[in-house]
Amino acid sequence: MPGVTEQEIAQAKQMNLYQYMQLCEPDNFKPEGPGQFRHKGHSSLTFAEDGSWTYFKTKATGRTALNYLIAVEGVSFVEAVREINRIQGGVRPSFQPVKTPPHPAEKKPAKEFKLPRPDKNNYAATAYLRKRCIHPNVLTVCKQKKILYQTSFKYHPNCVFVGRDGNGEPKGGSLRGCSQIQFRRDIPGSKKIYPFYIEAAATADTVEVYEAPIDAMSGASLKIIQHTGNWRGVHYLALGGTDYAALDAFLTYSPNITHIVLCLDNDEAGRTRTQDIIKHLDGSDKTVEDRPPPIGKDYNDTLVQVTQEYQKHCISLDCRRKPDENYCYRKPEGRYGQNDYRV
Repeated sequence: MPGVTEQEIAQAKQMNLYQYMQLCEPDNFKPEGPGQFRHKGHSSLTFAEDGSWTYFKTKATGRTALNYLIAVEGVSFVEAVREINRIQGGVRPSFQPVKTPPHPAEKKPAKEFKLPRPDKNNYAATAYLRKRCIHPNVLTVCKQKKILYQTSFKYHPNCVFVGRDGNGEPKGGSLRGCSQIQFRRDIPGSKKIYPFYIEAAATADTVEVYEAPIDAMSGASLKIIQHTGNWRGVHYLALGGTDYAALDAFLTYSPNITHIVLCLDNDEAGRTRTQDIIKHLDGSDKTVEDRPPPIGKDYNDTLVQVTQEYQKHCISLDCRRKPDENYCYRKPEGRYGQNDYRV
């Protein structure tokens, strides 16, 4: 096959998904039962110690890491073969099933939180987030507030979303891969009660609550392109999932908040947790509004769809440009300028 040899393909097929997860994403799966595990990033993906896996979202099944990268992560065949062989270093790793210790293991001390070292530039993170249609002005503010930057592990770039406490000190964070292999994990030692959030430009009484940082950035971007008000007039908070402990913590150091807009995902988990939060805040002095994504599963789905519609009707982010189906993937020209574009 062009790009890879038969020997390279055979070598890549030797690694099953369980081996791949242990080696590459050891913190991104959890036990589901005896010898069974569930992927934290893809909640509908389960796999076993023998490597067999099922992705219930698309009903795809397989055993090898190669099939997983292609069917679940959307990596091309050639790139997946090369990636697996790079990981193996030409030698098939030997893994032993995880054994349950006969006695309870001693509790390990909590890891100290430390932000990863930033790269010299943020080009890959910028390109990835622009591909997701995040507005350049939102990227600029996140950079200025030092809640977004780029770091790399083994030459794979990642977006870093930083969570800060009420005094502005970094206390948590998460990573999102920028390459074809989508990597997601919390930074070790992160305190989930300190979430990623984009602070309003001035005193504000409204916070919009999302599940993920990219969803929060998407909500802000929608306000800009739809001209639905001053996007800096509200706070945007990302729970880092559906646990609302981060919202409770935010409200303690933001007592002026009176209006909470819940923008959680349009899936069963998001809808269920929305109702939980409404009940949790019942009787408080807060006004709670449920505002699920009008299009797709989350607000990034909505943003991408709205942007594509704007392109079709030539009312995109820059009306001087001709409609361009790749608009989200390209650096904007003219009025935003270079500094606005870079993260």
